[in-house]
Amino acid sequence: MNFFKRNNPTLQVRNSYFVLFLFISTLLFQTTGLKYIWSLLTISTVVNFSILISLLLISFYVIQGTSFSVTTWKQYLIPAIMIFGGMAANIIYYSFQNIKIITQLGNTLPWLYCLSIPYFIKKKAINIQQLWKWYYYFFVMINLLSLLEYYSIYLGNLNFQFLETPYGPFLVNKFSWLYMMPDGLPHFRYYACFYEPGTLAMYLLPAISYAFFYKKYVGLLILLGAMYFTFSLGGMISLFLLALIIIFISFARNSKFLIVSIFITILMAIVGWWNLRDQFISEYEEKGNSSEVREQSFVRTIENIPVMLLKYPFGIEQAENTVELEKKENFIPTNFIVGYYVNTGGFLALLGYLIVTFMTLMISIGAVLKGNLLKEEKVIYSSLIVLFPFIFQRTTIWESGLFALMFVPSLLHYMNKYKRIF
Repeated sequence: MNFFKRNNPTLQVRNSYFVLFLFISTLLFQTTGLKYIWSLLTISTVVNFSILISLLLISFYVIQGTSFSVTTWKQYLIPAIMIFGGMAANIIYYSFQNIKIITQLGNTLPWLYCLSIPYFIKKKAINIQQLWKWYYYFFVMINLLSLLEYYSIYLGNLNFQFLETPYGPFLVNKFSWLYMMPDGLPHFRYYACFYEPGTLAMYLLPAISYAFFYKKYVGLLILLGAMYFTFSLGGMISLFLLALIIIFISFARNSKFLIVSIFITILMAIVGWWNLRDQFISEYEEKGNSSEVREQSFVRTIENIPVMLLKYPFGIEQAENTVELEKKENFIPTNFIVGYYVNTGGFLALLGYLIVTFMTLMISIGAVLKGNLLKEEKVIYSSLIVLFPFIFQRTTIWESGLFALMFVPSLLHYMNKYKRIF
């Protein structure tokens, strides 16, 4: 019985209390730095450990105790198992040499989320429409409050407290923080409650897409303002791409207008690039060392993958922190996220990750080209397309439980409806 083909996960069902718990915990304790800002580290540790155990049990139940279509197994469950299995095996193995490394099992959480989602769908315990609405309101409210605190600096408000974190020194207010420069002054870029401005820009894009398609124009202005102050080149390029996708979707309401929509989108892309190219090129050159590091990370990853897979097919020896990990032989820089999976899970994790991300991109492009999408589908598939370029940064939406909770149900429905994705 093909449950996913018959049942659209966007139907009006109630989110279970456990799904709501997962969603809120993901935002507070995994995605943002609020656990540091609000001094919730102990609670965060307990909650994340509880989630790890709970989802591990649910994942085993999904794998052993339920039946799914061949499509679901081949294009989703097996790749997710490969990623989780590769990472978990590597971490557990090296934990026998240094027990402190066992805490890095928390990095496998996003893939336990993915393995658990089919269970929540079958139990009719997840409603992604509600989750998307709350995601939007969370980002509007947290950025409204954070922008007020950000602007207050220029009014002489010095109500920021120093806080040392594993991610560096920050100047913390009630809802947001700013990275502290060596001279003790706050960095000019806007962080809100995220660890990097580029990461914030990435998470803003789905909220911006939601605000546009659901006509939340006040919220859209707040989110666009937040995006601007991140000064994230990747964020701005993806925002430009999102605008092109929105134009395409707006015109391609059915197959009759597909050619016209493609022509208009290409025309707007040319016009937009002609007017913005100097700004993009200038900002890229201003990145200097940052852009060079990303270029080198990409090249080094591609060059080292064959050597790594032959020499360390299950990943390199793990360490307690990134500084120690970077000292390891053949370590691949993780600015290109593919390198992270090679380091941590070897061949299994790499292959699984490539399948999942490729499947995600193909489904999203296919859905947009087919047209006739529901509002939430427009938000989901447009967001996934513009989020894909962020694999050239350290973390992406795929490294968050939010990918499983907010995107995967629609992906599963689509792949089972159309069977052959690749």
